[in-house]
Parts: sequence; structure tokens; C-alpha cells
Amino acid sequence: AAVALPLAAAQPWPVCGTSGGNYTAGSTYESNLLRLASTLRANASASPTLFASGVRGVGPDAVYGLLLCRGDMNPSDCFDCGTRVGDDVAQACNRTKDAILVYNQCYAQFSDTGDFLAATNNSGAYSLLISGTNISSADVAGYDRAVTELLNATVRYAVENSTRLFATGQRVGNDTGFSNIYSMAQCSPDLSPAQCRSCLDGLVGQWWKTFPLNGKGARVAGPRCYLRSELGPFYTGNPMVRLPVKADELTQVRIIQEAKF
Repeated sequence: AAVALPLAAAQPWPVCGTSGGNYTAGSTYESNLLRLASTLRANASASPTLFASGVRGVGPDAVYGLLLCRGDMNPSDCFDCGTRVGDDVAQACNRTKDAILVYNQCYAQFSDTGDFLAATNNSGAYSLLISGTNISSADVAGYDRAVTELLNATVRYAVENSTRLFATGQRVGNDTGFSNIYSMAQCSPDLSPAQCRSCLDGLVGQWWKTFPLNGKGARVAGPRCYLRSELGPFYTGNPMVRLPVKADELTQVRIIQEAKF
């Protein structure tokens, strides 16, 4: 089930399941979990897509897991976040077998079953993170339209233009209550672009049914796709998508189009 957590809480933001039961300190299950976490850290930070999944052990001691670092992270930052996962995973969920750990830089999930690795959407457990503050503008409907427009544009870019199935966005507007909106969309890169689009479109479709209409920021963090919107910047580098397009960029587009004819 989804769990809503305030962004004011300290990282990691854990989601701890109940169906898988618990493991004991020093058990074979815990040893497999920690070894898997270390392997995922090494593999994700060495991968061009900053993603890794796998299984360690057999039978009742088997542990399934994945680690997905944010698409704008460098390998060193991904490795560091993976280190935090290994340090935190046992304590964050009191040795619950079904454990999700959400950080600003990465997402990790572990379980004694591999169902979440076989899914193409965020079925089962995932995390909802919400800001505890509201926009200052009275134009809530305009804000909701602006966020939805930006999320849709960011999803399109992630699916159509990124080998990492990742994109960041920024919308610049005239309302001082939400003059800048920032976004991120990401899928685990083992999905196809069509599967990624379906997963992310589902999140956009449920966005305002899930979160407060006037909330400053929110995100859905899941094993297959991840979507985020904030009023402040949270990613590195320039946005991959920018709305509305600036006048000089429109001029450049016209020049390119005219040059084709």
C-alpha cells in the first residue's frame, strides 16, 4: 500500500511492509540482504543507467532488490547513496523483509519475493511524499493546470528522448505564487519506453486525486516509475524541458524549420 510521508522528515523515507515478516540480526537472510545491497551499489554506480536489480540466496533466505539512482547523478553520488542504503536498510524498517528506502538521490527496494521486479507499474508498496506547505497564489486551478502541463511534458521527454528514461523540467510563469515549477520523471531502465509511458501517465492521471490541490511539492516514488514536482530546484544541471519556450528559442526553431524548405 502507498504511504504518505512529510518531506520534513529525515532521510531515508522508509515504507515498511507487513506481509513478508521480519528477519533476525545475524541471520542468513540479513547476510544475503547486505551482500545484495553492496552488489547493487557497485552495479548501479557502474551502469550507464545508474540502475541495478538482482537476487541473493535461495529458498526462504532469498532476497530480491533494486537500486535506482536519480538520472542526473554521477557514479560517485550513486555509489554514496547506495552506501547509505546498506547502512540504513536494517534499522529503517526494524528488519522487515519488505522494505523501501527513498532518498533524494536514489530509490531502493528489497523483499523476500521478486514480484515488484516482474511488474511494469508501481503495484504493491510505494511511497507518496508531500510538502507540508501550500502555494501563496489564490489561483489554485491555474497552478494545477501548470503542474499537469509540466509533468506531461517531462514524461514525454523521458520516454522519447532519454536512454535513461529520465527527464527534468521547469515551467516559468507570471504568477508570483508559482513563478517557477520544477519536475522530474524517471522509470527503471529495464522497462520499454511504452511501459514507461504507461506507468508515468498513470501517475499523472492520479496526481490531483492523490495530493492536495494547493500543495507546493509532491512525489510518487516506486520501483518502476517516479514522478516529482516542486516549487524549488532539486536536480542538477539545466532542465531538459522548459515551459513556456523562450522567445529566442522560438526564433531558432523557426529558422531551423525555414532552412528545411
